[in-house]
Amino acid sequence: MKRHIFVKISLVCVCLALAGRPSVYALGFSGAKVPNTPLYDSRMFHFGFSLGMNFLDFAIKNDRNMGFEGDSLLGIRHGFSPGFSVGVVTDLRMGKWFNLRCIPTFSMGSRNIEYKISEADRIFTEKKTVESIMVFVPLEVKWKAARMVDHRPYVTAGVQYVLDMASHKSKKKGDGQEEVPLKLNRHDFGVTAGVGWDFFLPYNNKIAVELKAYFGFLDLLMRDNTIYTDRINRLNNRMLQLVITFE
Repeated sequence: MKRHIFVKISLVCVCLALAGRPSVYALGFSGAKVPNTPLYDSRMFHFGFSLGMNFLDFAIKNDRNMGFEGDSLLGIRHGFSPGFSVGVVTDLRMGKWFNLRCIPTFSMGSRNIEYKISEADRIFTEKKTVESIMVFVPLEVKWKAARMVDHRPYVTAGVQYVLDMASHKSKKKGDGQEEVPLKLNRHDFGVTAGVGWDFFLPYNNKIAVELKAYFGFLDLLMRDNTIYTDRINRLNNRMLQLVITFE
């Protein structure tokens, strides 16, 4: 019985070893491996889709007088939760080293804000969750390094428009409803910067892994003369994305 098991394991090891060796048909006369999809970069357009995980956050600039004597708001903390994104890739070849890319992306995520409040001789923390359903429309330039057989690094930079479809900007307090503590503008605009790695596959396609950051320019907060907004001078979008693209 043990002998049969040993034979089976040996056969599996031999098969794996043969599979790991470069194929004769994949070698040129010099012995160098022929790259996958060697004419991939000669095409003018590439299309595909992206799947990713995003981490939405805020950049908050507080009033310097927050927490002074007589102020009931002692401090503000913010954090993020992981979300999900899916997009459509359109890529235009601009030359040997540069591509112009537009990847409209649908994303869902949330951010948390904690208020440290002093009230009636007690100090407590109130946590608010800001849920977002966003559409990102970036326009980016991709700079590609020289191809290393079947992979290469790249960097991206560009601008991005953001539409938050879950914004509470127009929501009002109704009968029996709790007032929304934070109302954010639906529209934002900012810059993106990213770094990634392309991996070329045999069947005229490739995948890429990319890490990208977004920095919003616009102040999103709608002031409503409450404790939740009075001590915030600016509130901007921040986002980090880990994305896999298939093209």
